[in-house]
Amino acid sequence: MQPHKRKRARLACQPCRERKRKCDGSDPCVTCSDWGYRCHYEVYPRKPRAAKPTSPATHVEPHSSPHDTSGPATGGSDHSGLVRRLEANSGAAFVRKLGLKIDPAKAPKLNLFGWNIGARQLSASLQPTPLRLTEITSLGHMKELAQAYFTKVDPCYGFIDRHEFFERLEARWQSHVSAAIFDSVLAGVAAIGCLFSQKNPTMTEIHLTQTAVCCLDTHRLSGPPNIDLLTGWVLRSIYLRMTDSPYATWIASSTTMHLLEASGLHPEPSPDSVLPHGAKCDPDIRRRLVGVAHHLNVWTSFDLGLSRVSFQRNDLPTPPAPKAGDYTGEVLGLLPMSVSLDPGKSKDETDLTSALCTLLDGSHTQPPSVLAQCNLVLCVLRRIHTQNLDISSPVAGRVLQLLSNGLACARRMALDYSPWHQVANVPFQIICVLLTMDTRPSLAMLPEAMQTLSLVASTYDTETMREAYSAAYLLVFLHQKRRKDDLAIFGAALNCQNEKQFESPPHLDPASEEYSWLGALVADMPGLQRIDLDQFLNSEMMDPSTLLNGTTLLNGFD
Repeated sequence: MQPHKRKRARLACQPCRERKRKCDGSDPCVTCSDWGYRCHYEVYPRKPRAAKPTSPATHVEPHSSPHDTSGPATGGSDHSGLVRRLEANSGAAFVRKLGLKIDPAKAPKLNLFGWNIGARQLSASLQPTPLRLTEITSLGHMKELAQAYFTKVDPCYGFIDRHEFFERLEARWQSHVSAAIFDSVLAGVAAIGCLFSQKNPTMTEIHLTQTAVCCLDTHRLSGPPNIDLLTGWVLRSIYLRMTDSPYATWIASSTTMHLLEASGLHPEPSPDSVLPHGAKCDPDIRRRLVGVAHHLNVWTSFDLGLSRVSFQRNDLPTPPAPKAGDYTGEVLGLLPMSVSLDPGKSKDETDLTSALCTLLDGSHTQPPSVLAQCNLVLCVLRRIHTQNLDISSPVAGRVLQLLSNGLACARRMALDYSPWHQVANVPFQIICVLLTMDTRPSLAMLPEAMQTLSLVASTYDTETMREAYSAAYLLVFLHQKRRKDDLAIFGAALNCQNEKQFESPPHLDPASEEYSWLGALVADMPGLQRIDLDQFLNSEMMDPSTLLNGTTLLNGFD
């Protein structure tokens, strides 16, 4: 009986045709599924003929791609690829999968460890009622808190006119009449000023946050949102991102984005349009306000694996004008690259490698901006790992250099009592990526990363930080334990007492004909091309005691 011949696919998908790979003709094909390509077929139109009308029940949808916005977000041929990209963008899913790979029985639960420093709560569980702004504190104290905000936060998130703010603050205390929605701006700035000037929360900070929330939630819209309402919501999103849960932040940031669209600030309407025009404000302030709101919504959505709010026209806001002492443009300059990592958009090896190199070439000067750059690089690295791709040694070296710089910036911010959300999030994610890279240089950075996370946890002694440090410690411990188990197996194989003890093999010449297979092995496995075969085949390298001496490298976390 003759064996069945392999059936050839009648039609190969376009990625397989371009890369000259075997295609099984399915949708998606096995090759595209394994490599993360966007599988699609070029369908050439046939000669039209009269077709019978079809009922809705028998209608067949054409092939769709993940870039199509008309179909369901979770359907189509790229469903598995979409799920992988969602998991890669989400730090929580990536950590969970890393733990399952190391030790499924003891892996950390699904959680966004170190997403921020944690909630700021008083020792006594009090529920203060909202007060009038002038009843919370004095004008002098409000100025001090505002000064802390404009010194530490405004250079990175510069969307408030400082001169106008202090003028309206003075007027608010002189009139003693509620300024309605602008009170949410005053209270929001002062609450964030408390956060960045006082290590421990105070009753003043709690009252300020309650007053800001009350102003925003009770405001009744009778038309398009004005600039004060939008500014108040952006401030609320910033405060929640640094102190509250991911879901509360996502809801607030999504609400802010919808209000921005309703206001007409973005996208800009056509001059001859009859639709409402945007609220009146300085064009540069408008770009900064929209940019910061967009930045917060994109990354909160990525972390949770939820949908981000996008406008009907997905054009990004124009970069803000540069100002002395202001680096908002550095942070918002990362927004186009961030949006390009949307899970609905598939990226191949060339796209991801190019994005990584572009990010590494970026110039970021201040700690919050550097950590924003690190956060984006970590996301690209997670995407590269999820697609089983490799990066070259020079690029890996540049990545480790940037991550080391990020750890130094996180320590600076912790010592300066600047609780940006990245001060906890980035060091924790760096530890996970270093374990995933699993190279000698990356593992050598683990002590520095653990010390940085420990410093942040001791500076902000919250349940959130204690949990983050415990999870990181567990991941490193499980990785160490697995290495020790592997070394024990190698030791048992090399020191088998029941086998005849062979003498050490003589020095091998890889250039000889006998070992020509080594050349073929190196050619087939590009990862071996950096290995010095002469050194590898040296008889001294075959000493079991030398091989097992690597256990001393792993004892740092016992």
